[in-house]
Amino acid sequence: MKKLRIDLEHCYGIKALKKEFDFSDKTTFAIYAPNGAMKSSFAQTFKDIAEQKPSKDRIFAARKTKRIVTDEAGADLVPEDILVIAPYDEVYGHTEKTSTLLVNAKLREEYEKLQIGIDAAQEKFLKALKKQSGSKRDLAKEISMIFTKTDNNLHRGLIRIRQDVASLKDPIFADVEYDTLFDDKVLAFLGTKDFKTAIEDYVRKYNELLSASTYFKKGTFTYYNAEMIAKNLADNGFFDAKHTVSLNAGEKIEITSRRQLEELIAKEKEGISKDADLRKKFNEIDTLLKKNLSMKSFEAYLSQHEALLAKLSNMDSFRDELWVSYIKANEDLYNELLDLVENAAKRKKEIEDEAAKERTQWHNVIDIFN
Repeated sequence: MKKLRIDLEHCYGIKALKKEFDFSDKTTFAIYAPNGAMKSSFAQTFKDIAEQKPSKDRIFAARKTKRIVTDEAGADLVPEDILVIAPYDEVYGHTEKTSTLLVNAKLREEYEKLQIGIDAAQEKFLKALKKQSGSKRDLAKEISMIFTKTDNNLHRGLIRIRQDVASLKDPIFADVEYDTLFDDKVLAFLGTKDFKTAIEDYVRKYNELLSASTYFKKGTFTYYNAEMIAKNLADNGFFDAKHTVSLNAGEKIEITSRRQLEELIAKEKEGISKDADLRKKFNEIDTLLKKNLSMKSFEAYLSQHEALLAKLSNMDSFRDELWVSYIKANEDLYNELLDLVENAAKRKKEIEDEAAKERTQWHNVIDIFN
């Protein structure tokens, strides 16, 4: 195209504009004008051509609009040959997520809708986890760091444990207070030689007693599991509906109420917890805890949740178990978030690729303007 001929009337306030731009010996024209001199109306008219929409007068809609934009041969300008970049502050509020999508507002809008849906689901999910764990930490960073060793890959971390969450039958640790156990001072204390020795001795004896128990079994059915099951069955009306639980040991026992199950658990637990050697080892741990004033909350919590002691010999593994339990307790929100992330991933990639192409075109325009 060597010439561009423009003949406009009543286009967004432009009363009349007739002009020929000659590109025979130049590639660029810059149009300067004071505010209110219809620069935006001129751009809007070209945007209409690009989007194949009719132009109009903004105030007097009844006025007849004239819009002729042709080349030197009288051929209409092709919409695909037009690129209109709207004023930055007017259309493209900058965000980190959309900084590469500034050229095409439609792509940006679609991209943001995908991201807004994900952000809303993520906020709801993290809010539920915060309530579940009782933690005051930045859970997006915390979960990401635990499962990816970086603090900015929450979705990748959640996807990584999807099978673990799905295969977990009962979230038995869902009510454990996370911040109480994973306080920095607590973790430093648990790493000391004296505590490691004491906890290893305790766990060794505890496992021996579990192995000899009538009903409990190491690694699969501890009295911590049993207490949680009794609570969950009762809370969900299991016994009220006249269902029963059968326990297999030397003889079969049929449990018909929460109280009966809790009494049996308490009796079996008492046989373990009152073992002289185990009590000695527990008292050694308790003495170590009480020496450290900053461990007061931790010591008080453990005294009410002694079954957790067996988990303290490997805090990294226990941390993983805790978060899988918290997430399992909120599995619907978890699956909703991951479904959105995975379903949006393909389309977001397509939008980003298209935006990258248009961004290159945009930079070419800026180079020409400069």
